[in-house]
Amino acid sequence: MVILVIGGILAAAIGVKAGAASGTSSSSSTAARLAAAGQYAHAVAIDEAIAGRGGPLDALDPGAAAAATTDAQMTVMAWAASLGRKGSVDLAVSLYRSVTAPSLRRQALDALAALLLRTATADAGEAQYPNAIQRLLEIGSLAPATPAGMEAARQLPADQTGEAALLVTAGRGADAVAILGTVLKESSAQATRMADSLLPSALLAAGEEALLRDSYHEASSALGQLVATFPNSAEASHAVAMLEAPQVVTGTLVTRSGAAVSARVRLSSHYTAEPGGMYQTSAPFYYATADGAGDFSFSGVPVGGPYVLEVLSAGNWTTLIDPTSNQPANPVKVTALVPFDMTFVVLPS
Repeated sequence: MVILVIGGILAAAIGVKAGAASGTSSSSSTAARLAAAGQYAHAVAIDEAIAGRGGPLDALDPGAAAAATTDAQMTVMAWAASLGRKGSVDLAVSLYRSVTAPSLRRQALDALAALLLRTATADAGEAQYPNAIQRLLEIGSLAPATPAGMEAARQLPADQTGEAALLVTAGRGADAVAILGTVLKESSAQATRMADSLLPSALLAAGEEALLRDSYHEASSALGQLVATFPNSAEASHAVAMLEAPQVVTGTLVTRSGAAVSARVRLSSHYTAEPGGMYQTSAPFYYATADGAGDFSFSGVPVGGPYVLEVLSAGNWTTLIDPTSNQPANPVKVTALVPFDMTFVVLPS
């Protein structure tokens, strides 16, 4: 009797296992057909349902759950590839990232990186460099050790230089300089060559743009860097000319009561104090005339100085002297790129 009971239990167990295997096989076949038809979400749901079954009956077929898990993740990869072909790159990347099976993880990362690299290459081909750079950086973050990841690292400085070139053309030289600085930090010979080929024009553009905004310090910094770093370039010659260009000197003549004074004025290049409170000034001189409002402007005074302002009064050129120092009260020091404003020059009553 014992033998008969044991035999019955074993027969029932074998039958249950066969039935479970038959049901699992049918479900797996359905999932495969759905995946082949492009109904990836349904296929994944079936495989995950198989993988998630529990209880003593499913314990008789433990390999089914593992196989279903692998099948589900392979379907996810097929789904991601389909989305990638249709241009839904971000969704495809999310699916590839969800693949965690050790046997499939490397394959998923390779596919992810290859998709992003193709997308970046297409964007760069249409001069959409910000998008291309974003994709390349994404590869570097998610899959740097893949073949596409290593190619992305080589491609990144080229696309960054391409973006910088477009920024220079668009009148955004300062932004281009910042990007090229990033390229140089990549410390590769290729990156350095690419940045150096464009940096002179970017620095010149940055200096010119800063001048248009009256940002003289920024302009001087960009042009000074250009001259110091690329002294033999054509852009450096232009920068030197800008840094040495004469500047405008302006001001207003008034009396102590604030009344405007119209008179001839000049800037002398040298001032020499002499005994007895006397002094001499000497050429070269720069001349202007204060109008009815007292305003005067010297159109082109060379960088340097200090220059001395003199006012023509009663046929003589007169300099206002600071009695505490016996030196001119209104010295003019002209610096590169910066117009000089003397504001109000107060004459004796």
